Amino acid sequence: MNRQAPDVRLALCELWQAFGGIALLSRYGPDAPWPHSAWAREAYGALTPRLRAVAALARPRGRIPSFLTAGVTSRRSSIAGELDGIARTAPGLVRDELAREYPRAFADPLIAALIRDPESQLRYLAVEFAHFWRAAIEPRGVGLARSLEEEILFRSRTLAMSGGVALLHELGLPRERTDGADRLTAVPMLLADGTHWWSVAEGRTVVSFAARGAGLLRAEPKRDGADRPQRADRLAILLGRGRASVVRELAVPITTSALADHLGLAASTVSQHLSALVSAGVVQRHRAGTRVLYELNREGMALAECLMNRQPADGAELAHGRGVR
Repeated sequence: MNRQAPDVRLALCELWQAFGGIALLSRYGPDAPWPHSAWAREAYGALTPRLRAVAALARPRGRIPSFLTAGVTSRRSSIAGELDGIARTAPGLVRDELAREYPRAFADPLIAALIRDPESQLRYLAVEFAHFWRAAIEPRGVGLARSLEEEILFRSRTLAMSGGVALLHELGLPRERTDGADRLTAVPMLLADGTHWWSVAEGRTVVSFAARGAGLLRAEPKRDGADRPQRADRLAILLGRGRASVVRELAVPITTSALADHLGLAASTVSQHLSALVSAGVVQRHRAGTRVLYELNREGMALAECLMNRQPADGAELAHGRGVR
């Protein structure tokens, strides 16, 4: 950073949450790895060629076009207002930016159409973003909003106590995205594939970072207790069905009571599982106001990803592992 005290802010952006999901589906299809897997299977049908083209446009450098940054510079904005901002973008700005920042834009006919007729094409784009939001993200919006608010609260403590430079270091943002940017807004994203998306809006550099437990938009929780382990469920084979179901939910920070409610288990049972996982060094807990939140730490995420994203070899069900709870 060129300045010792950069103007660093935190903001939420529903439009960028949708973009993250689109980019994730464009990269992996319906077979995205855990913790995106259940969501990706359900959401893939909402992906359209136009949305895929916009994600491909931004992929090489991670730079999101500025017409997708509407509302990012505010503390909190709604998807409706952000989509309205897309539709009202000046056509000349769209043409100039695409020609200047995305030299291969004409290679895709959908992006070429956007350059020829920005006004109508942006309206179509806004409509497709709205459909994607309603179909793929809004049904799980309560969990999404809760997790992102918790993330903003958690990161705000670092910003208030240690300053913007310390926050950027904590978030691990690439130097090429933040060096020399004295006005910067950091946006947490739950649907993330390791890319630090960035853009420039109203004189501010806007950069995304993976929220803790990034990528998780759970399917609606089952109410009949822990899931039954399947042949490929190595996590349940190793930990038992109940404890494995707890681990899956810990990709985002959550309280004991909320976790028990999601899983349909007794709070005392969930508490026992959490204590064991904390002792094993794969789960961490921290206080947010009056609540104590639990989530997988780095080791826990690595363990879950390894066991949940790889198919077991033939015979790996291990007869002696059956029945463990």
